[in-house]
Amino acid sequence: IYPIVLLLVSVGVIAILMTFVVPKLVSMFEHGQRSLPLLTKILIATSDFLQNHGVWLMLGLLACVVLCRRALQVPWLALACDQFLLRVPVLGHVILQANSARFAATLSLLTASGVPLLESLKIAANVMSNRVLRNACEQLVIAVQEGSSLHRAMDKGDIFPPLLVQMVASGEANGALADQLQYAARNQERELDILIGTAMAILEPLTVVFMGALVSLIVMAILLPIFDLNNMI
Repeated sequence: IYPIVLLLVSVGVIAILMTFVVPKLVSMFEHGQRSLPLLTKILIATSDFLQNHGVWLMLGLLACVVLCRRALQVPWLALACDQFLLRVPVLGHVILQANSARFAATLSLLTASGVPLLESLKIAANVMSNRVLRNACEQLVIAVQEGSSLHRAMDKGDIFPPLLVQMVASGEANGALADQLQYAARNQERELDILIGTAMAILEPLTVVFMGALVSLIVMAILLPIFDLNNMI
């Protein structure tokens, strides 16, 4: 939550600067006879756009969010979106690890409670937030119902993490499937925590650098005409 809030605050500060502060500072340059630097012209044009069309821009963004939410209610669009998210380099790995850990923990709890494997798989499939992974779990139910072992069905699906497949194979061979699933879930949760912690540690300074760069550009765009005026004097 913290880096998201930091990013939103940064964008909000920049928007306030461009809408209310910058116009008052650069208005003294607009009526001058000298040609303004390119950076200053871009700053003035951006500020004018936000002043004149900022409300419409916000409404357009809100409309895009609403349309995207409506579009994700269409099954094939939602499935295509989930497939795309799984292919995103870092985000896809996070989604896979989170869903796999949730699936393993739920399946471990159900099998340890004496629920039949097929029924446990059907219930555990519903904890998957990603539709591609949920469909893969439903295929597991069909494969196991047809006589396949669970680890072979998972390996054939080629979507579950290799460690989870190995733990399931070990659990089926030793008769300790619930314990092995619980171990796999804890290991994936630990790996997920490390990955998210690393990503957040990188994102926070990047957000600060992003805001600092934008503020520096605004300051330079304001100071360049003043430097030119001093040189003339």
